[in-house]
Amino acid sequence: MLLPSIRVGVWRLVVIPGDHEPRHVHARYGAAEASEVVAEIRADGVVKIRRASRALTRAQVRRALELIAEYRVELMRIWEEYC
Repeated sequence: MLLPSIRVGVWRLVVIPGDHEPRHVHARYGAAEASEVVAEIRADGVVKIRRASRALTRAQVRRALELIAEYRVELMRIWEEYC
């Protein structure tokens, strides 16, 4: 099954259909699903980190959060549609 996602360079911002609250996104780096950042998108639009893979550098985690913030409106729309 293809997951609803937004591809930005090496990052894939994924919403998993039927996933649990709070509203959150999985930012996956490269082809490895294990290299990911999970971040909540709060109702006020603030992006809050929930967890990050130890395989990622601080710069990569920061970039994932920046991308989630940049695409938050579209990601929130995807969440509402699929979850």
